[in-house]
Amino acid sequence: MAKQNFSKRVTGFIASPKFFWGVLAFFVLEALWIALSGRYPMAFDENYHLGIIQLYSNHMSPFWSAQPADADTFGAVFRDPSYLYQWLMSFPYRLLHIFTDNQTTLVLWLRAINIALFAGGLVLYRRLLLKAGVSKAIVHSVLLLFVLIPVVPLLAAQINYDNLFIPLVGLLLLSVIRFNTELTQKKRSNLYVLTGIIVLCLLGSLIKYAFLPIALAVVLYLVICHWLALGSFRTIWAVKRDAFMRTGLKASLALAAVIIIAGGLFTERYGVNMARYHTPVPDCSQALSIEACSHYGPWIRDYNLELNKNPDAPTSPFIFAADWFYGMWLRLFFSVDGPSTAYQTKGPLVIPAISAIIFTGAGALLCTVYSRRILRTYGTAVLSLLLLVTVLYTGALWLDGYEAFLRTGLPVAINGRYLLPVLPFLMLAGALGFNELCKRRENLKLVIGVTAVLTMLWGGGTLTYILRSTSSWYWHNPAVRAANRTVQDTLGPVTPGYRDPTAFMR
Repeated sequence: MAKQNFSKRVTGFIASPKFFWGVLAFFVLEALWIALSGRYPMAFDENYHLGIIQLYSNHMSPFWSAQPADADTFGAVFRDPSYLYQWLMSFPYRLLHIFTDNQTTLVLWLRAINIALFAGGLVLYRRLLLKAGVSKAIVHSVLLLFVLIPVVPLLAAQINYDNLFIPLVGLLLLSVIRFNTELTQKKRSNLYVLTGIIVLCLLGSLIKYAFLPIALAVVLYLVICHWLALGSFRTIWAVKRDAFMRTGLKASLALAAVIIIAGGLFTERYGVNMARYHTPVPDCSQALSIEACSHYGPWIRDYNLELNKNPDAPTSPFIFAADWFYGMWLRLFFSVDGPSTAYQTKGPLVIPAISAIIFTGAGALLCTVYSRRILRTYGTAVLSLLLLVTVLYTGALWLDGYEAFLRTGLPVAINGRYLLPVLPFLMLAGALGFNELCKRRENLKLVIGVTAVLTMLWGGGTLTYILRSTSSWYWHNPAVRAANRTVQDTLGPVTPGYRDPTAFMR
């Protein structure tokens, strides 16, 4: 009885708002440590993003009539559809530039903004996961484990468009759930929320073109929801007509204007690209010369690999799938520096990396076994949305990688950070599987949860970066180097794998 009461008290604490805000504060401290330690530029394209931000800081419009001068190192900037993050970030950059010309200061402030964006995404994801009817204790535990994945604070600490991409995904899916709830329960279409959904889909796709499969999932989901809730085209039309009547002419025209503006921005990139290059995301060499594109690192890498491709290179999707899963796992748990050390890469630490495989495998199995019970117990509509988004987004990610694999003969651009927008959904599915296994065994549930957290803490999160980094990764600041060295000397000897920086790397 005492054990059960203890389990309930611990579960109650984990479910409390204080615990979540503690998780959020812990994450911010993680990311700030890396942001204040890692010298510019770090690995995840910081020089690319800051370089384009600086271009836009001298150019008020988001549009370019031609390739900007000295911009070839960033690819075909004037036709890149993933530009909105850089354009928006150019405004705080302009403001900061009034007060300082020091690059280190500017970088640190922009990194702080990115940490705030990612933290806001965690708040939105908490609200999103709770919409599935899952307990706060489970949601808070999932988010704690999420921020203990080493690449999460590493990404948040850098100037990167993924830090805006993630909160936009959370906001979009929350809007979809709100719209569908009203449609299903009241047979009413909320034009304000629907407009927000449309605008988020259009503008999110201009943050990063990988938003397109998420937008497609939302469109498919809403079509299905309309049909299930209303049952016929006549009823759907009647509901939409009533929505316009309730909203009023002036408000409807204002909403239409917002959609037209967002649609115009979308068309200016994707529509023009389709008309001019017959693809929404043209290859650099379609918009610029090969000589110009040769200054753009990712393009010239793939171009050279394609030129020198082994004619006997494998093409099997199964071979690529093995490389893809391994690469995603490795790059969720590794640590990496930027171009100043030629992207020096260090392998994952043993305990968090191996425990993640064990818990992921067990969670996937349990989720499959208990799938019917899970769908009956929790919000089917919300879980279906999360599943559809995860399948389409991950599928598009895999297909994009496979296409590059066929062109180059090698698995390239496989990065664990690309999975982060949907990783909390996958982790929630696994957690629900474990929850069903331990339905009437609170003590076992607590033991499994505590074990998962402890194994991730033992070398995970920011600790991976600290223990794997060297002084060449840091700002030239004695305090920064001393702080990281102190942690290494204190925790390194008791962390398995610390002495083997190439662990798990092929």
